[in-house]
Amino acid sequence: DDAAARAQVIWGREGERWFTPEDPVWRVHADASMFPGGVAALLLQSLHPLAMAGVAGHSGYKGDPWGRLQRTSHFLATTTFGTVEDAEATIARVRAIHERVRGRDPKGRPYRASDPRLLRWVHVAEAHSFLTAHQRYAVQPLSVEEADTYVAQSALVAGRLGATDLPTTVSELDAALTAA
Repeated sequence: DDAAARAQVIWGREGERWFTPEDPVWRVHADASMFPGGVAALLLQSLHPLAMAGVAGHSGYKGDPWGRLQRTSHFLATTTFGTVEDAEATIARVRAIHERVRGRDPKGRPYRASDPRLLRWVHVAEAHSFLTAHQRYAVQPLSVEEADTYVAQSALVAGRLGATDLPTTVSELDAALTAA
């Protein structure tokens, strides 16, 4: 219901932004390839048992899957296209939520959504899925250099969320995915 107002804040608010339309992260996140990339990211993320336990135990995805997807999309849009001030505020809200998300998976293993390694996995799955979909389906795929820049730029937000040891090149991203 508030899509127009949210869009106005993201796109219409004056202020400094981390990225510009010329940046690879802007181009990837603005492309329709984000739809299949997002689905792939969710499926890949769900392969991590602790990530899935956190989602299953604390997310409203079962009762409101579209709302959950909308909140994730809003986060990506704000941190990619919005002002630094709005992006930082959005990240702070998500970090606060992550601090409260904790528990045990069905095997009794503890998890915390704020765990830097778990955040790293979520980021690696997203960055790999978004970039792969873009390179496969976008009208104008990124060059090799731009793809490396995309990985580095996407790591900015993940690092601010609390992820550590983030890949900053495509080869590092591929290695992180296969090592997980």
